Amino acid sequence: MSHLTWRRLAAWAGVSLALAWALGALLLGRGNPPVTVPLSLPLGCLIAGGIAIWTGWTVRSYQRGDRHHLAPLRALRTAAFAQACAYTGAVLGGVFGGYALSLLAYWDHAPRRQVAIEAFVAAGAALLMLVAGIVAERWCRIDDDSDDASGADAGAAPA
Repeated sequence: MSHLTWRRLAAWAGVSLALAWALGALLLGRGNPPVTVPLSLPLGCLIAGGIAIWTGWTVRSYQRGDRHHLAPLRALRTAAFAQACAYTGAVLGGVFGGYALSLLAYWDHAPRRQVAIEAFVAAGAALLMLVAGIVAERWCRIDDDSDDASGADAGAAPA
């Protein structure tokens, strides 16, 4: 499993932002009403980010020696979930950021301003999920230069 890179995450966020902005501007320019952003979306992003941090902390505790046992499969699943949170946060942050930017031209219209604010809130929550995924994934990494007696246990955790 490869590590997260800022370049890849920024590319996903940038492409999704550009596409959402272009599509939003096109549809809104043709007179279509804006689609509201449900409150459950930012809430779901925050919950997923919290779970990533919580499960990543258990792996970090194990690597520091504060926790005595951790199944290698659980550590691998934690790293995979953290990466999924990071990629999902990048894409959703880009999509809702682009959507909010496309609504800025209609800021004077109160209902569209409300939708723009909702989209900015969703983008912010998605970016928090992105950061939580990055932090949790970093906690799941194994130092390559550690050759101690517990190398067999540490080698089973995700790299």
